[in-house]
Amino acid sequence: MEPKTQVEIQLGHMCNNRCVFCVSGQETALGRARPLPLAPILEQIRAARAAGHSKITLLGGEPTLQPAFLDVVRESVALGFEEIVIFTNGVKTARAAFVDEILAAGGLGAELGSSERSPQQRPRGNFTFRFSIQGATEEAHERTTRKDGSFARIVQSMHHVRARGQRLTVNMCVVQSNHESVDAFPDLLLPLGVSQLHLDMVRPLDAGVRTEAEFAAMIPRYRSLVGPLERMVSGFPEGFDVNIGNLPYCVAPELAPFIHHDGEKTMTIAVDGDKTLSKPWDKYLVKRRDKSKPAGCATCVFDARCNGIFETYREMYGDEEFVPVTPERLATADPGRKLFSVHARALVARAFAGFVPPKPFSRVTLTELGERAVEVRLEGDESLVVTLRPRSEGEGIAATDWFSVGIAAAPADRAATRAGLLAIGERLSGHVTFVHPIGEDAALPLLRSVAARTQLLRRRAPFGALAWKDVRVLSEGRRAELGFEAPSGERAWVWLGETNGKPVGGYRVGEGQPSAEVIEGLRAVLGALSSGGSGPRATPPT
Repeated sequence: MEPKTQVEIQLGHMCNNRCVFCVSGQETALGRARPLPLAPILEQIRAARAAGHSKITLLGGEPTLQPAFLDVVRESVALGFEEIVIFTNGVKTARAAFVDEILAAGGLGAELGSSERSPQQRPRGNFTFRFSIQGATEEAHERTTRKDGSFARIVQSMHHVRARGQRLTVNMCVVQSNHESVDAFPDLLLPLGVSQLHLDMVRPLDAGVRTEAEFAAMIPRYRSLVGPLERMVSGFPEGFDVNIGNLPYCVAPELAPFIHHDGEKTMTIAVDGDKTLSKPWDKYLVKRRDKSKPAGCATCVFDARCNGIFETYREMYGDEEFVPVTPERLATADPGRKLFSVHARALVARAFAGFVPPKPFSRVTLTELGERAVEVRLEGDESLVVTLRPRSEGEGIAATDWFSVGIAAAPADRAATRAGLLAIGERLSGHVTFVHPIGEDAALPLLRSVAARTQLLRRRAPFGALAWKDVRVLSEGRRAELGFEAPSGERAWVWLGETNGKPVGGYRVGEGQPSAEVIEGLRAVLGALSSGGSGPRATPPT
């Protein structure tokens, strides 16, 4: 399923909490937060829907305080947004009647309003309630929101929403006043049916106008977060959606599967000045503008997905805790390769260090494609593109014990494709052992019967102690030769062909008596072919 394109719109700064990290609470306390008129809000969300956005998030301040809030909900439903996220501090929704008003505005519940159409014909909203819990305990939450009773209200709100079958998620901004409480989140959230928890490092630019003393009281040392975060993650069941935003990966590589910097493409419409709204801007692009990286980050395996450290943090605490993560450190932190793309990219980066691609290609580029694939691209007028994916997700043209290699794009020139693929295979083979290798059959055509048997052997590999080294295409595709090597260095070949429309084949070994490893391996090869119904007419070696 394609990810939803999404927009978020800030419905003013007004808020009934005074969170220590938030510009909206500060603006409200200073008397500068005002209600926004409805017309420009509707104009913006209509434009967003027309631009193709299918998900909308309603932000504040506290969006439910806006007089036009329910009108915005109704319009979002009428426009057909596939998901409407209400990002709330849970104060007003502590009243069950107000939750029902929201659902009624979305065509849900008993109070559907008057209309000539039946409830089944009217648009119905798909809501997610995202609760802004600023501490996993009452003490931590209210120390951060600076509002007595706010914790009980948000917990009551979550009970109301859950009782009505709506989706609940939770966000928290990590600050000095709440970070030690996070290990209590599993006990708090799991009984409430929460489906996602997102924690985010406080961003200084979002905190309003603050003094150095206020920042020092607000921003925790990242290394002090590791223990509470590790305990929190271990308290959730496997597969629970917990993520940690903007924590540098090097601080806690063991937590890397839960860390992210950036997210799905999101356009933000924010309050600009007193009562106006900005033009949409790229959320994650803008969120990186006050970040930087120490020079050593270029050698870290997470460099491609880490966008740095907030400059205010570096000014306060320095760079000493940020040590680049090596491939060896990554292997220790993530032995199960949950972060497949990071492991694969690190391996490919080592394999292609100093690589000069064969002509007609000019250079090589490496790209992580999400969490489950890495792209290797040999650039040229027509580029050769291969992808590395977990072996469990496909056979590909070649495979190691932990990843498969597939072709995503190739030049029309078969000779160029052959040269590029063999060069890629040669570079990778110096760092991994192939179960079945990148061979000429990936670029050059084979007779159907020869290709079918070659693919059968690829699926059945490995064969005892024999390492499969190469595949050569001969006689204009009428013959394939598969090269194998024993641990002792002995070589053996299996050939596959066709005569008078019938599959033929055989094997040969080096000079002298073949070793037990060669005999066992060739028997396994021939046995695989025979069991597939297309074995070469050859007697297994003895």
